[in-house]
Amino acid sequence: MNNKEMNSLKKTAIIMNALLAAALLTGGDGLYGHIAAAETIGDKTPSVSKAADSATPVLKPIWQAKTNETRLYDQQAPVSNGLVYYAASGKLMAADLATGKLKWSIPEGQSPEVITNNSVFYITNGGDLVRADARRGKIIWRTKGVNSPSEVGAHAELVNRSLIYFNENGGLAAYNPSNGKKKWENKALSMYAGSVIGQYDGLLVVSSTVDNYRTQFFGLDPATGKQRWRTEGVYSFLAYRNGQLTMRRQPDLSTVTGGVAAPGYLVTWVQLNLRTGKVSRTENYTPLNDVSRLGNSYTAITGPYLYTADGNLDKNEAILRRYTLDQDSNAEPVSYVQFGKWLAGPNNGMAFFAQGTELIGVKSDDLSAVSYGGFPSPVSRVQTLGRGVFASLDNGDFYLIKAETGKRLGRISTKATEIGNAYMVDGMLLVQTNNGIFAAALPKSLK
Repeated sequence: MNNKEMNSLKKTAIIMNALLAAALLTGGDGLYGHIAAAETIGDKTPSVSKAADSATPVLKPIWQAKTNETRLYDQQAPVSNGLVYYAASGKLMAADLATGKLKWSIPEGQSPEVITNNSVFYITNGGDLVRADARRGKIIWRTKGVNSPSEVGAHAELVNRSLIYFNENGGLAAYNPSNGKKKWENKALSMYAGSVIGQYDGLLVVSSTVDNYRTQFFGLDPATGKQRWRTEGVYSFLAYRNGQLTMRRQPDLSTVTGGVAAPGYLVTWVQLNLRTGKVSRTENYTPLNDVSRLGNSYTAITGPYLYTADGNLDKNEAILRRYTLDQDSNAEPVSYVQFGKWLAGPNNGMAFFAQGTELIGVKSDDLSAVSYGGFPSPVSRVQTLGRGVFASLDNGDFYLIKAETGKRLGRISTKATEIGNAYMVDGMLLVQTNNGIFAAALPKSLK
């Protein structure tokens, strides 16, 4: 297992710990005894028959390649100028997007941290930060990172024309992406399981774990890297809005004894003053008698709404609810419990749910639902891209579906146990899995 894989596993554990915030769910949507359990859409909409599913065209990847199985969920496609970048066999590779033909490789190269039109930035196992020409694979510059690397490595992000390098072993530095010259460094800053949140109104905000449960946030001067403030708690960043940092605060259950009820709220969100890092506002929604066994799978702010998917950890639940920001703490949220277990969204105005092997899409504005039918295996993950819905199944199958009609345009057997993000680039579908990366032609109706 390489450094980045170990880092990914540790971060996953940290995230799961941070998501514990709870309440035992019983009846109705699990929170309100006076709300009757809604009839499920699955009772009204028949699942797609085996015969109909067998009519789905079987698609073959145009090409596929083994990778080191990292960065499966990057938001940005690892593509520039018609080339796909990935790491395998201790090398950074560049392949033609259309054919998969290898164009160049760099020894000691790891998965790209930043990709631009002209450059690919990556970090070696020894912690060096490297810039390579994106088209030719020639190294432009190479420089030492801050502090010695740890077993879980280091990372880099491009923020406001500075390349921010942070080391899991501690330390953070900013480099000029053009020439690799160091602008500043802060060796003392703890960055284990760290991330760069962003730069807002003249302040660079970064975070790291305190003890694999609590998170600490730092406000830094982006010109010098000097710390202006630090705050810690069981926080997860949501958004920068109205000049404030908005975060979800989970209940601190570190001192709760098993079997003892822990009263609290289903949702608590706070605002942090950007200049001081101090909490300037706290909002609590839905008081509960016990917050000891409920996990949070998803939280997002979209316009005036806060969406949250929560459920009983012992039952593997994920119930989506929608709160209106600034509402009374006792006001009931809009519940999507009748649609099944939450899978994804809302994204592009649609959220997705599973009832058994049936996939259901629900419009977030009016809660009108559409069934995408049943599948041979439960749907584990859903993405929406352009006109398409892309469904990953537990059995490793990957479906291409037209969002508007629900028509299944194709099925790809990946034989993977984990399917990461898909991307649509130049008429091609690119998909990351733990078996590697593959490309397929997009159906015309999805282009």
